[in-house]
Amino acid sequence: MRGRLRRLCAIGATLSVSLVASGCAALLPPSEGSAGSLTTWAISGGGEEELMPAEAEAFEERTGRQMRTQFFQNDPYKNKLWVSMGSGNPPDTFFGWGGGALEAFIDAGKAVDLGPEMKKHPEWREKFLPSVMSPVELQGGTYGVPVGGIQPVLMFHNKEVFEQVGVRPPKTWGELIDLIPKFKEAGVLPISLGGADSWTYLMWEEAIVDRVAGAQAFQDVLDGKPGAWMNPDIIKANRMLQDLVDMGAFGNSFSSTSAELGTQRALLNSGKAAMMLHLGSAYSELLGDDEQWVREGNLGWSAFPAVEGGKGDPRNLVGNPTTFMSATAGPQQQEAIDFLREELSSDRFVRGRLERGDVPPVRGIEDELQQSEDREFLTDVYELTERAPHFQQSWDQALAPRPAQEVLVNLQKLFLKQITPVEFSQAMEEVSR
Repeated sequence: MRGRLRRLCAIGATLSVSLVASGCAALLPPSEGSAGSLTTWAISGGGEEELMPAEAEAFEERTGRQMRTQFFQNDPYKNKLWVSMGSGNPPDTFFGWGGGALEAFIDAGKAVDLGPEMKKHPEWREKFLPSVMSPVELQGGTYGVPVGGIQPVLMFHNKEVFEQVGVRPPKTWGELIDLIPKFKEAGVLPISLGGADSWTYLMWEEAIVDRVAGAQAFQDVLDGKPGAWMNPDIIKANRMLQDLVDMGAFGNSFSSTSAELGTQRALLNSGKAAMMLHLGSAYSELLGDDEQWVREGNLGWSAFPAVEGGKGDPRNLVGNPTTFMSATAGPQQQEAIDFLREELSSDRFVRGRLERGDVPPVRGIEDELQQSEDREFLTDVYELTERAPHFQQSWDQALAPRPAQEVLVNLQKLFLKQITPVEFSQAMEEVSR
């Protein structure tokens, strides 16, 4: 444990030096956790920034203790959190995605296991859908509670295009393959892919590996099992992806098409492309692009196709199960846990999420979802998650930082046919040692 803590402190010190050197000293943590007050950190631009301050006020009214909420942009937040953990001056509760980064904090003794408290209050743990909890169920404990919306990877499609070509959305990989030449013959791009942003490749990789190899294949990677990346089923799945590239499923310009700039979506809702694989957030983004087009019923969606003979359960999901808040170990950890249980897991907080159009991963909200103008989409996402035996967190969050970065680099090479599926696995095996 002491060795792990020293490594974490070293990371924090390195980040501190680099931030100061780059003129970003303002990001370095001030003195936190003064007596009588607690601090919570999260990223800005999401529901947390809108909802958490009210929950902090509720905590103050209930306990008489001050709670300060602070919000940061995504990348600066990650740096600031690592610095604060390494310097021994962290917030009392902190936002995250679970997975590899959270496990590093657990190894260093910085994160609190909520499991014992959940045993005292079983209704707290039972509030959440089981399939979303795996990113924070680590080392035999539970190290976070859901605070965000559910974001599974879905196959979106343009209903108008499908009707014009006279085909149906694919339920199996074989049906997907059969659709490619039909759309090409009709002068339609079969699948819009925003390959200018490398994380878009990851959604395809996660989904096809799950369907072909099953959930255990990636779990072996996470567990550090030697040779896990060389699993023949992972190699087979990546051959299938390169087959799609060879068939022209993504066209010839996918590497310069951007998801973040909206060009991937524009191809879909303009009718130039038939399908698009993306997180559930694409629904609200498409609403923002052209609300009338969505409201008129032109957008369809479904789970990723089943693979005939594959080891993965077709009900499995991949993507972002949700986001989480965790408690930091220290003299105020009981108060931090109390805040997570009483305020951030409250029915009031859940209602706030629903009012924003999010799908909170909690039980018993079916009636509330039916009251939304977007009830069809929200209910489908909720039911898919409720039925899922396994919901795999995005690999770039689940993996440790270095392999998380390298998987994006190597997937880009895989889709561009710069490396073979075997070379992809070899490269990932090497970086994971």
